[in-house]
Amino acid sequence: MITAERLPAVTAMLERNAPRAVLGWSMGGYGAVLTAERAPGEFRAVAAASPAIWDSFEHSAPDAFDDPADFGRYNVVDGLPKLSSLTVRIDCGTDDEFIGQARRVAASLPVPNQGRFSSGFHDASYWRSIAPHQIATLAVALQ
Repeated sequence: MITAERLPAVTAMLERNAPRAVLGWSMGGYGAVLTAERAPGEFRAVAAASPAIWDSFEHSAPDAFDDPADFGRYNVVDGLPKLSSLTVRIDCGTDDEFIGQARRVAASLPVPNQGRFSSGFHDASYWRSIAPHQIATLAVALQ
């Protein structure tokens, strides 16, 4: 939906060459990374807080993927090399259930992670605390 509908709508409203970034929290963080991987030429940066990224279908949330083949089609870890031309920020709270995978994803990025792993949980309080840092990172990348 994002690449097929949202990006064309944004393009129609703005000039085609306007710099863009994508940002998301939790499952939206996963979606932000996936979107950036699917259309890296459309973005200058991606920021994901507490991204809901699993290491396998078996460890994923119920109904997050249809089956192992669906997980494979949307496995963002395999697509990380596509982010080599982007600024990438991965943040996660140290008490978040996704901290282990967020650290592994950040360590596997083809560019240095601009994010951090700091005290916090998988909740709005943590996401609000890092939002200004995410916006600052994206603002620099969009200049």
